[in-house]
Amino acid sequence: MILIGLLIGIVGYALLYLGKGIQKYAIEGLKIKKVTRGKNYRIWIIGTILTSVYFVIEWVALLFAPIRLIAPLGGVGLLVMLPFAYYILHEEIYKMQIIGVSLIVLGTFIVTFFNPNVRELTMEGFNISLFLIFALIIIIIEMIAIFISRLKNYLGAGLIIGITAGTFNALQTVSKRITAISDPLITIIFTVVTLLMAILTLLFTQFAFTKAKANIVMSCDISANISFAVLIGFLALNERIEIVQIFGMGVIIIGIIMITAYRKRIKRAKYRKIVKKQT
Repeated sequence: MILIGLLIGIVGYALLYLGKGIQKYAIEGLKIKKVTRGKNYRIWIIGTILTSVYFVIEWVALLFAPIRLIAPLGGVGLLVMLPFAYYILHEEIYKMQIIGVSLIVLGTFIVTFFNPNVRELTMEGFNISLFLIFALIIIIIEMIAIFISRLKNYLGAGLIIGITAGTFNALQTVSKRITAISDPLITIIFTVVTLLMAILTLLFTQFAFTKAKANIVMSCDISANISFAVLIGFLALNERIEIVQIFGMGVIIIGIIMITAYRKRIKRAKYRKIVKKQT
């Protein structure tokens, strides 16, 4: 039965990231091919449908396997994104970026697979004040970072907005879990919050796609999603964090640094070559 859940989960995450890749493809088409806007909008809708189907498939997968086995499969989706970005979106992918993505996949697996929290949530274990404070502080910091990036011609926008999209995704995941608390008011409130976070995740993901490569955006997205979901669980849901999970978060951070810092170095090298030719 667990094997069935894993297979369903792999299909779900593959469709999710394939859908996001198709959305990125449509967005690039909208920026270049203004004559075929209608076609690109239809392509974008197809991508959005695929990302929406994932949520149904995820619930089905969870009927056969626990969340600690299904969640790490997000890394599989990231591996689907890389060849799509290279062959379909024609994005350059360097060896250092591949190593960085591999570290993010490994870190994601470590953080989720070794999650010790399997018990059901209770109202006594939920600290709504810490949930709101943490969410507001992170969102405000990210909004300031986006504003600064905008002032600098969207420098590092793929990293910043991708992480913001992942933050909203993490809040969506945690809010979905909170709806399981046996309190009708809390269930209603956080069902609405879940839907709102899902919309914000979609909007910020598309925003990030207009500013950066898909492999950069999605790597940052999944990293923030997994890491912040664990941190919020620790702060607001009275959940434990294992030392091995902290190690996994460190691996994720190193992966993000590798896929972004190396890209800057490549750009500087190209810039020096251009200047050299001009002189």
